[in-house]
Amino acid sequence: MKMTLAIVHEHDAVRAVEALAARGYAVTKLASEGGFLQHRNVVLLAAVDDLDVDEVVATLRTAGRSRHEPVREQEPSPAGPHAAPVEVEVGRATVFVLGLDRVEHL
Repeated sequence: MKMTLAIVHEHDAVRAVEALAARGYAVTKLASEGGFLQHRNVVLLAAVDDLDVDEVVATLRTAGRSRHEPVREQEPSPAGPHAAPVEVEVGRATVFVLGLDRVEHL
């Protein structure tokens, strides 16, 4: 068994959960916030058989969409306190696959 831990943008979370559920995977969803841009994210947890990991990752890959959003600099800039926003790429997912020694449904 493996635990897939996926960090997805909040705008992609519903689509990712629905896509995984449609393929029969039970998913636990946790709200989170942080990272470089301090955006709201969602952590999706799914315990799956070893042979299903590639399908879960592929499903998450298609559920997340890359997009660009304007972000204002947090640090003082030589351009002054009202510098123009910078376009950054957001979306997609970061997926970790962890080994599980034991899984029990109680």
